This record gives sequence, structure tokens and C-alpha cells, in this order.
Amino acid sequence: MSVSDPDASYTYQPGTFSVQEHGEIRIDGCPASIGDQLKRASFDQESANVFVKTQESIDDREKEHSVVRVRIEGSVMHVSVRDNVGIVSLTPRSKLRIEPKIEWDYIFDMLLAVHGRKRSVDYHGVPLDEFQSENVDLEDVFLILAINYLNGIENIHRNGFIRRLETRRADLDKPRGVIDIEQSLVNQAEGSAKQHCLLKEVNYDNPANSLLHYAGTHLLRLFRQYEDKYDHQAYYHIFSQVHQEVRHLEQLDVSSNRRRIPEYRRFSLNDLPKQRHYYRQAIEVAKAVVASSLGSPAMEGDRELVVDYVLNMESLFEQYSQVAIEDELEALKTLDHLDYTGDVSAVRSPTLQPFEKESQVYHQPDHAIEEGDRTLAVLDSKYYAEGKDPVKSGGSRSRLFSYAYLLETDQMGFLTPLGEPRSRLVAQTGAELEVVSPTGDGFTLEGYHACIRDYLHNALIDDYPALEVFRAIDNHALCLDQHDVSDLDRLTDTVGPFDFSNVQEFSLRVVNAAADTLSNRHQSRFDLEQQGKWTRRQIETQCAKRPAETTSCVPVFRREGRLERIDLYFVTHDENGTPTEVTLEDDFRLL
Repeated sequence: MSVSDPDASYTYQPGTFSVQEHGEIRIDGCPASIGDQLKRASFDQESANVFVKTQESIDDREKEHSVVRVRIEGSVMHVSVRDNVGIVSLTPRSKLRIEPKIEWDYIFDMLLAVHGRKRSVDYHGVPLDEFQSENVDLEDVFLILAINYLNGIENIHRNGFIRRLETRRADLDKPRGVIDIEQSLVNQAEGSAKQHCLLKEVNYDNPANSLLHYAGTHLLRLFRQYEDKYDHQAYYHIFSQVHQEVRHLEQLDVSSNRRRIPEYRRFSLNDLPKQRHYYRQAIEVAKAVVASSLGSPAMEGDRELVVDYVLNMESLFEQYSQVAIEDELEALKTLDHLDYTGDVSAVRSPTLQPFEKESQVYHQPDHAIEEGDRTLAVLDSKYYAEGKDPVKSGGSRSRLFSYAYLLETDQMGFLTPLGEPRSRLVAQTGAELEVVSPTGDGFTLEGYHACIRDYLHNALIDDYPALEVFRAIDNHALCLDQHDVSDLDRLTDTVGPFDFSNVQEFSLRVVNAAADTLSNRHQSRFDLEQQGKWTRRQIETQCAKRPAETTSCVPVFRREGRLERIDLYFVTHDENGTPTEVTLEDDFRLL
């Protein structure tokens, strides 16, 4: 975006400036001291008249995200932002609110899903819906973090805080612990009556507990900053509990400050013994809070600098994509009545090491669909703006191709929130590369789940062709008299319900189910124009074209508006009864 074409223009004054994610604004009338004010708001000067504020990754010391870039031209300030959303201090008396390109309502649900919760849950008996205003906004995000923070610490209270026993020496009038006789005699020889003691003391101030203290303190700052937004007593109850937990940590002599962030960054759950992994939820939430804070609050007069809080949408979208893939894959597997997909799993960020004994050289796609040691599909999440095609990004495309090569899969996908859905075939290999994105206008979680559901179905259908039949029945209805979906586990039985060797009886059962049970327009087959004879002839003709010994027929009743049709799915199977191919003959009318 050019400097001459900002999204909005403002006049400098104390208050809040709004900018759209990946947008730019212009602020006129800035004072000569604007550079110093930016520095007091934790901006770093990158070059002459250019200031930046970055967000460091809490898990990766070498990775940081650019949040805000400011360029000063005389009294004009050009402010541009990227894919972080939230609230950022611009100067000690003004702040920048970065609005997302998808609705806060969806971000709220994405955070809930990533933290393993749903809107329907209660928090200590209070339904989550009661906390929220009708229009979800940034402050509702803090609620999710606070609830998960408290739940995580509740686990720690049940199992115990990490501590370390340390030995300290002291000369005491009232001895305790273990008395060092030799040193005590030395004290007496020197005229001191104090006993020299070895004291065992408990130290709770370790990286794990300090990280929890830092996160709790930051949540309290956020609450105080937005307390005028909260109109439900339960908000105060939750943040009162956060306050109690912070005070409890302080009573254990646990402290924290930003200078210890490198220590927090190095800390991992892998540093803890397995029996201490009940810290997992609390640590994950604490890292999310700390990673979202930028700079340090400063003071100017009696005003405290706004507490920064930003969400990196690229990271959140990737995390949520994994949740969506897992949910939709699980739903797809429940449709598999033959249980062929039982070993298929969704793996997040698998590590690929192309060279033996060189672990420092690796590739890491965002998502993979695997069955045992075999990779069925590989995907990358790309939080791109509307209209931007990730396939046309050379770096992104090359990385995905390299993942597919190393994993030996010909199914690739880019997950995007606002892209144009499109499938491409790689000319040299026949591999398929698909941009997976919701159809229609704008982003919705329902639409995103639907497009992932379709992608997974299409990616697995070659290996598991019977999924096409099961999905059709799930979307419509099985059309076979005296049988229901519980019989689908006998799909390929040679004398099972879908055997059509007695084709006249089979066609009669299909028409009876359609007319007598499923149709909204007819009461029985005798109400049909030709009493079902025409429809039966069509079914019998199609069945006659196929060998009944190696083929099953699954009839499906499909209703679309007033239209009622019968579709026939012919499933070819091998001598072991494993489906190898599905052929569809569809759109037969009831006559």
C-alpha cells in the first residue's frame, strides 16, 4: 500500500486510533517529540524516522513478528500493521487498535477450540454465554485466557507446585535444622554463643512458577485496563481468583519480570519430570499470554502506558486449522462403517529430517494426514488476505512441494481463510494441489469446517472408496426396505443386504423403501404413476450390467426441495471383500 493511499487519516490527539489488520493509517499534526514518545511506548528505532514494535515468539528465540511499523515525515506519522490483532500502545497517551479481517466472534471461538473448550461450557457453574456481550470483542478474549489459566493452576494445586530444596547455613540464637558442631565450637571460641545450623529451605522461584506469575500479573493489568467494559459480576469473580493466584505465588516467594523472558523462552515442559506434566495447561496458557505482550508499561505523569495485547493471527489460524482437521477427520471416521480409516490420523508439524545424523537440518509442514508410516496428504496454513493465492507465492509453493517429495504423497493443500478455492494438477507428476478455503462471501467457521471436510473426503476417497457411499447416506438416506445404516458393516457380504443377485426382489425393496417410508409426496408404491414399475426396470437394468459376485449396490434416497430421486452406488470389491471402486448411477425418478 502506498503512503499516499492510507486506509484512514487522523489528526494527532490522545485516544485510540483504529487500523485494519494488514492496513495503514496516516496521522497528521504530530508533535516534534513524537520519536521520543514512540520510544517510551516500547518502539525500537530501526533507522532514521522509522520505528517498529515487534512480538517475540515465546518458543523460538530466533523468531519474532513485526506488529507495527511507523514512518515519520515531518509532522505526519504513517502507521502500518501486519497480521497481529489487538491493542498496542502507540504513545504514552494514545493507543492503536488493530481490527481483524475476520470477525472477533470467530476469533473468540477459535481460541476456545484451541484451548479445548466450547461456548456451552460452564465455569464453576456459570455458563460461559452469560459472560459474553452479544457482540464479541477483544476483551472477551482475555476471559478465555483467564479461565484456562485458573483451570491450569487448579491442576497444580491438586498435585503440588514445583519446588527445590536448598541448604543454607546460618548462625542462630535458637538453633534449628542440623547443628554443625565443629563450626559452633569455632563460634564459641570467637566469643559467639550462636549455634551454626544447616537449614533445608524450599525454593519455589523456578522458571515454571515465575512464568505463571508473569502471566497472571499481565492478565490483571488487562482486566484493570478494560474493567469498564465488563458488566457481569462473574468477570470480577474470575479476575479476583487470578489476583489470589498471583498473591499465592508471591507468598511462595515467586517473582517475575520481563528480564526473565529469555529464561521463560528456554523453558519447556520437556524440562520437567513426567510426573510434573500436570503443569501443561497452565504453562501453555501462560506462554500464550506472555507471547502476546509487547514492551513494558511506562509512566508519564500520572498516566500508565496502555497494556499491550496482541494475537498473532497466523499462529492462531494454524492452531485452529489443526483442531478443525482433527474434528473433521474424526467425524469422517465415524461414518466409516467398515473401519478401514481407523489408523488414519492428523499430525501437527511433523519433523522431517532428510539427512541421517543431522538433526539440525529439518523441514516441518503445518499438518499431515497419516496412516501409520504412510502420508496421505500434507497441508500448510496460510493466513493470507482476500484474493491472495498462496500457490503464486514461490517460497510457499516450493516448501509445500518439498514436503510432499519427502513424505512421498501426491495430495497437497493450502488452508486459507479468505482465498479462492481451486484445485490444480502438477503436470509433471499428476499430484494435486488444492487451495482449501470457504466458499461464499467472507469467512465463517462453519464454512471453514465444510471446506476441510470436503478436502479430507476427496483426499481419502482413492484409498477408501466406500467413504463416498457412507457420506452420501449421511447426507441423504439409505433406501432399502427392511434395512438401515447399521447394516452397512455388511456392505460387501456376498449374501448380505446389498447383494442384488435376486434383482427383482432387490428392486422391489428399493422402491418400497422410497415410496412407503421416505417419500413426502407418496404414501406407497401404489400411488406412483406406474406403481414403481418404471423405476424398478431402471434399477434392474443397471444391476444387470455388473457381476453380483464382486459388486454390491447401495441405493440412496435423495431429496432436494420437492425433487425426490434414487441414486445407486455400485461398490466393486476384491476376493477379500475390500472395496476397490465405487460407480454412481443417479437421478432415477419414482414412477
